[in-house]
Amino acid sequence: MILKTIILGTLGVIIAVMLASTITWEVPDVETYVTFEPYNYEQSIVHESQEKRFLWFFEFTQVQCIVKNTDTKGGNFSLNFIFDNGEKTVTKTKTVEIMAGEKKAVAMDSPIGGKSSVTLNVIPPSHSIPHERTVMKEVTVLDYIGLGWLRLFFK
Repeated sequence: MILKTIILGTLGVIIAVMLASTITWEVPDVETYVTFEPYNYEQSIVHESQEKRFLWFFEFTQVQCIVKNTDTKGGNFSLNFIFDNGEKTVTKTKTVEIMAGEKKAVAMDSPIGGKSSVTLNVIPPSHSIPHERTVMKEVTVLDYIGLGWLRLFFK
């Protein structure tokens, strides 16, 4: 009699757990996700001139620019200077640390001779911004009461 009660009780618990793991409904769940956004900045080329080196035998372009970090954090900005003299295009990169609200003047000499047109591309650092969104999540009775791990035994 005791064995029969134990077997029926165990079977009842197994059936109850199986039923509880199959009944589902959706509940709203707030999840956090992160996006990476570039720093805010301002850039301007303030001076572009032709310079001479080595007793005036080598003429090249020199450019000066100002980059202002208008964001709330400081960081390393990569400045890509693209020099094009009509025959050849060369990129020179300089990394500059600019604190929040600070302006930095940067000068760069063209590595190619002659008069060059100059394009400046600024690659700002990025910072992570956490966001929250509400999604619908499917839960079972076992999940709801904190016994979701029991499903491992009843798959």
